[in-house]
Amino acid sequence: MKRFIKNIAVLSVVLGFVFCFATTTPATAADTIKIGLMYALSGKGSSLGTMQMAAAKFAVKEINDNGGINFQGKKMLIEAISADDETNPDAAIRKMKEMILSDKIVALVGGTFADVSMAMNDQAKRTPVLLCWTNGVPEKVFTKESKGPYSCTPMANNNCAGRGAAGYVTEKMKMKNIVALMPDYAYGHAAYEGMEEVLKKHPEVKYQVIWTPVGTADMTQYLIKARDANPDIIMMGQWGNDAINILKQAYDMELRKKTKLFFNYMTDAFAVGIPPEAIDGVTVQMFWYHDMSGFPDPQVVEASNKISKEYLAATGGALDPYAMSAYCGVKEMARAIEAAQSTDPQKTYAALMTHSDWNSPKGPAKWRIDGQVAYKYDSFIGTGLAEKERKNKWDYLKIIDSYKGGSFMKPPSELGW
Repeated sequence: MKRFIKNIAVLSVVLGFVFCFATTTPATAADTIKIGLMYALSGKGSSLGTMQMAAAKFAVKEINDNGGINFQGKKMLIEAISADDETNPDAAIRKMKEMILSDKIVALVGGTFADVSMAMNDQAKRTPVLLCWTNGVPEKVFTKESKGPYSCTPMANNNCAGRGAAGYVTEKMKMKNIVALMPDYAYGHAAYEGMEEVLKKHPEVKYQVIWTPVGTADMTQYLIKARDANPDIIMMGQWGNDAINILKQAYDMELRKKTKLFFNYMTDAFAVGIPPEAIDGVTVQMFWYHDMSGFPDPQVVEASNKISKEYLAATGGALDPYAMSAYCGVKEMARAIEAAQSTDPQKTYAALMTHSDWNSPKGPAKWRIDGQVAYKYDSFIGTGLAEKERKNKWDYLKIIDSYKGGSFMKPPSELGW
């Protein structure tokens, strides 16, 4: 209960930050460029969506505080038009059309759950706009026939999460007997598809998957089945409360004394709800982490520490990996408009592809022709911290490594480009 109350308090701080910016958008429309922000502020995705919205509005404020966008001979401020997608594709499409046709936004940054982002991608084919979703979606969305003409994302796709996890476990950890406990819904199947692509390349590796139903309070039977296979490592890919439950119950069963544990992908939104003892010693793959202290690349450490410090000062909270993606989405859409010196989506997207190199908190990055980003470091690897090792309430990992092997992303040619 104490942890629940703490999490509610944290969410209240983030919500306060989000709504305080609702009254700080520029008032003179003629001197502004309108960018839409749409995340899940209600519904199942709200715990993450509020963090994403706060980071997106933080990016808008940062750009405006620095004078805005250099556009056609003058400085233009960003006017943020925000909306709640309600974790509902139909609501997202309706509000997206309103933002494009009535509010006259020239770019849209958003996306908390994959089905909503996929719906926005389809709608962008009918009502053209520079669209940047900042959450994970299945890799199939990036095929030439599926992706909207001006759609892009700085976040890795769901298949990449699986490929990176399997790549690290086989290539770096040299595991030979693997059990994957994966959630039985779209994200889990996409991530496992990526895992299996990598595992099939290693005939010496024995592996199996156990599917866990979404919303299962008691994961014990699935953990027992995984344990009884006597694996070298158990890999887990759950999300939200399911992730918290499976790690707590793995700890209660003392599984870490019998085998290694690897968590495929994690975000602060649910990590803060995991008891320290349940994540202590677990190896975790992260898209990014707010504290990169000790990572061997000083550029990444400096960039990450800078944005984390500034965000903490502004909001009182840590910058979640998906929130960092939202921050990057806003910054990159603004850069595209400035580079194009136009708000036409065809020209802004072309400018993004032409001026494809940029620096992110993850380090050097480059836009690909399929609208995805290739980073120097595909993902980061951390180990869970015991309570006594933590510096603050947001601290749950120590980054120890990165994954930048060839397994993480398919080349654009394999997606039809």
